[in-house]
Amino acid sequence: MNISKKWSAAAAGLLALAIVGAGAAPANAALGDPISDPQSNGSPGSFYLYDANTGVLADGDPTRVYTRSEQIIGSGSATDVLAELNPAPARPVTGANSFTQVWKFLSDQNPADRDGGTNTWNAFATDAAAGPNGGTLVPDLTLDALTSGIDTVIAQGGQYWYGIAYTTNNGVTVQGAIYRSITIQAGTGNYTVGAVETDGVVVPPADLITEADLVTADPALVTETVDSKQLAINAGAANANKTLNVGVFTAGVRSELGTVVLDANGAGTVDASAVAVGAASKLFLYDHNGADEVLAAWDTFTLTSTAPVYDTSDTTDLTVEVTNSGRFELVAPAATLIDLGDVRRNQTTTPVALGQFTVFDDRDVLSGWNLNVTAADFAGAGNTTVAKTALGYSPVGVALTDGVTLGAAKVAGDGVFGVLAEGAAGSSTAEVGAVLDTNLTFKAPINAAKGVHTSTLTLDLVSK
Repeated sequence: MNISKKWSAAAAGLLALAIVGAGAAPANAALGDPISDPQSNGSPGSFYLYDANTGVLADGDPTRVYTRSEQIIGSGSATDVLAELNPAPARPVTGANSFTQVWKFLSDQNPADRDGGTNTWNAFATDAAAGPNGGTLVPDLTLDALTSGIDTVIAQGGQYWYGIAYTTNNGVTVQGAIYRSITIQAGTGNYTVGAVETDGVVVPPADLITEADLVTADPALVTETVDSKQLAINAGAANANKTLNVGVFTAGVRSELGTVVLDANGAGTVDASAVAVGAASKLFLYDHNGADEVLAAWDTFTLTSTAPVYDTSDTTDLTVEVTNSGRFELVAPAATLIDLGDVRRNQTTTPVALGQFTVFDDRDVLSGWNLNVTAADFAGAGNTTVAKTALGYSPVGVALTDGVTLGAAKVAGDGVFGVLAEGAAGSSTAEVGAVLDTNLTFKAPINAAKGVHTSTLTLDLVSK
C-alpha cells in the first residue's frame, strides 16, 4: 500500500487499524512512551519516521542509513502513522501563535538559522497537508522532497536540523518548529537521524573504541612496505569474507581509514595515505553492534620512505623599532583678530570661521586629551559689558585622525563653554596632526549698548 496525502478520511481510518503495532520501537524505548518536551536540541517534542510505501515504523536503529530518495513520512506517534503534528486545539509546537503556512526544512543547528525561515534555511519546501484535527498529517520528509536547496546541501554534507516549521509572511517568520538532528554524507545524500528522546528512558552512550582498549596486539595483522602507503592486512580466518571498519590512533588522536574488504583468508588492503610518514600508529579493525563498536584486531605500524627529505619552509626573525616625536602641541589659527560683523539687538550674527588650527599628540604615553574652549566677557562702549555666553560656537572637523571626536556645539546666548574636541586614550595624531576649525556666532542681548564689543577666545589643550 502507498501512504500518501490523497487518502480519504475513511481509508485513513482503516489503515490506522491495520498498522497499529507495526514496526519496531526505538531502541531502549517502549511503544507509547511520551516524547520528551523539549528535546535536548531545543525542539518542542519530536516526530517518528515511517516508510511511506508500507506504513512500517522506520525508526528504531539510530545507526540506520537512509537514502536521499527513500520515501519517508512523519508521525507524532511510534504506534500510529496517522498521528498529526501540532494538532488543534493544544498546538504543542506553535501554542497561541497563529500560522499561515507549513514547511519542511533543513537548517544549520542554531536557533538563528532555524528561525530565519526561507531566508536562512539550507533546504525547504511547502507541506500543506492538514489532518482532521487541524495538524500536519503524514508530512513528506523524503530528503529529495526538499526541492529548494537540497542538491547544494547534499554536495556539502554535514549536520543539520530536519523537520516541520509553521510560518507567516510566506515562510519568512517562523512561529514554531519541530525537528530532529540529521547527519548527511557529502556527495551521496545518505543520512542518519538522531533518536527521538522519550520521558523516563535513558539511552546509554555508544561504547566506542578508545586507545586504552588496544591491549594485546596481533603482530601479523599489518605489513608495511617501504615507500608505500598501502598496508597489507591479514586478519585471519576468523574474519574471512567480512567488511570491517578501519580506525587508527596516531599521537593519541583517532581517525578513520574507511573500510577493508577481507577475502576468504581474511586478507585485504588498507590505504593509509592519511597517516604521516614516520608517525608511530595503531591500526584497529572493528564492527558495529547497534551503536556500539566491537574490536576485531589491532596492530602497530609506521610508514617509512627512502625518498630524500627537503626543507620546504624557513623562518627569519624580524625586528623593528617604533619611534615618535614626543610632540604635544596646539598650533593656533593664523588670524589674531576675528570680526564677527554687525548685528541688531536680540539677533544673532552669521557664522564666521575661526580659522584652521591643529592638535598634535605624538607622546610616549597616549593618555588622550581635551581641547577646551572659553571666552572673556565682551567689553562695550562706556564700560558696558555683554556676558561671554553671548558667544556661540560649532566645532568643525577638517581632517581628523583616528580617535579624535568633536565636542558639542554651544548656541549663542545660551549654555556653557566646554570641550571643542577630544582625543581618546590610546590614539595618536602622529606628526600629521588633527586639523580642526569652529564657526563662531554672537547673539546681541536685547539691551546691549550700541558700539563695538571685544572679547578674547581661549583654546586650551589639556592632557587627560
